[in-house]
Amino acid sequence: MNKFFLLLPLPFLLLSCGGKKVSTNAPASNLDEPDRVLFDRAMRDLNKNKFTVGRLTLQTLINTYPDSEYLPRAKYAMAESFFRENSSASLSQAENEFKDYITFFPTSDLADDAQLKVGMTHIRRIEKHDRDNTQARLAEIELKTMIDTYPDSNLLDEAKRDLRAVQEVLADGVYSVGNFYMLHRNYAAAISRYKEVATKYPDYSKMPTTLFNLAEGLRHAGNDAEAAIYYARIVTEHPLSDRADDAKQHLTALNQPIPEPSPVALARAQQASHDDKNILGKMFGMFKSRPPVPTETTAASSADDGSSTADAAPAPVRGGTVGAAGASSGGAAGTSFSIDVDRPPQPVKKLR
Repeated sequence: MNKFFLLLPLPFLLLSCGGKKVSTNAPASNLDEPDRVLFDRAMRDLNKNKFTVGRLTLQTLINTYPDSEYLPRAKYAMAESFFRENSSASLSQAENEFKDYITFFPTSDLADDAQLKVGMTHIRRIEKHDRDNTQARLAEIELKTMIDTYPDSNLLDEAKRDLRAVQEVLADGVYSVGNFYMLHRNYAAAISRYKEVATKYPDYSKMPTTLFNLAEGLRHAGNDAEAAIYYARIVTEHPLSDRADDAKQHLTALNQPIPEPSPVALARAQQASHDDKNILGKMFGMFKSRPPVPTETTAASSADDGSSTADAAPAPVRGGTVGAAGASSGGAAGTSFSIDVDRPPQPVKKLR
């Protein structure tokens, strides 16, 4: 009888469940899964552009396994997911996450990647040269930080190319203001802007015209002696440019000697004349709907010290992208989301 009463509640329990079978196997929780499983699951989701789901899984890993060997890669992947999402808000969040990664893992093999990506978050938000240049200035600062902090990085050439492109946009802005003042015969203001371009952006693709306009402004302002200096620079530094003949004529009119072209500048200009189409054809995909930006120029650069590491190409996938120059405004398209899980340990990089 006691057994009967002990078993009696069971039918009522089944009835209360609507006749449905009661499963005794509760669904597995993320909290019960090992860090490797969580990391792999997040990578699969992020590779399918399921950013929110992937980030939730990564956050579970970070919170549950603070001592995991996957923690650095999980935090990098978190930042990368915002970078791939590519909206203005997500790029701002990506900047914060990458900087957070560098703070916690300054000697990580991906620290240089992270610093480059910080610069890229600003590059993707650059406006046209005649608009607000805040993002371009911030990109310049972050790229210079990357170049100075990681001089042995195999991403150094990429960072330098990006920096030159950003400076092209900045130079265009100052150059345009100089032209405005020149048009309105405010020669003092025009001279100031052209000198700023010549001093700050020696790689600017319109440098011959900048120097010529500067010389013209000085001549109209009555400063023939200084004007002759800049006419001479055109002949010396840009001997094959469209402004070279005009500069020679002005030097003759000012009774100034015509200098010989610099052998280095002449050789560089001759090489550039063969590569013009390739040079001007190299644009950044992230500037889509924005001004085209050459990644190289024919001007001399203080950054070009002859120690190029162009032959030391970066790994096909570092930090989940193929690099700045090959990235598109669409973010993840055509690339694989990977943090190089199984690559061998890399030499520890020391901050300079």
